[in-house]
Amino acid sequence: MNNKRIQDINVLVVDNEKKIGELIKFFLQSSFRFNSVIIAPNALQASQKCLNQQFDLMIIDHIMPGKQGLEYIEGLRNSLKFQKTKIILVSGFLKQEDVLKAINLGVKNILVKPFTKKQLVEQVQEILNIPN
Repeated sequence: MNNKRIQDINVLVVDNEKKIGELIKFFLQSSFRFNSVIIAPNALQASQKCLNQQFDLMIIDHIMPGKQGLEYIEGLRNSLKFQKTKIILVSGFLKQEDVLKAINLGVKNILVKPFTKKQLVEQVQEILNIPN
């Protein structure tokens, strides 16, 4: 976790489905003592939130109106500020080329909807190196 304490971690959840964003936030807050878990309904608002706050982990839905998740991640990776940001991609449907593109963008953690709290927690523990 790069010597960062769990209570100093900031998480951004980007999902246009309000209930899913709130569910992810609930799962995270009931499992970890993160500093903050912020929800953005789309890539544009996520970008605005990134101007004001640094995030250690982003959980990004792939299928969204406007800019899709992989397109948003590609933009993040092209910015020095976000090249090393930990990202979990969430999707109900991914084509093989989407998975390959995600891997090429450095996203190795992918959650397929519907997922359980346990699956989300395991992914977050893995990506942030949090012991069980």
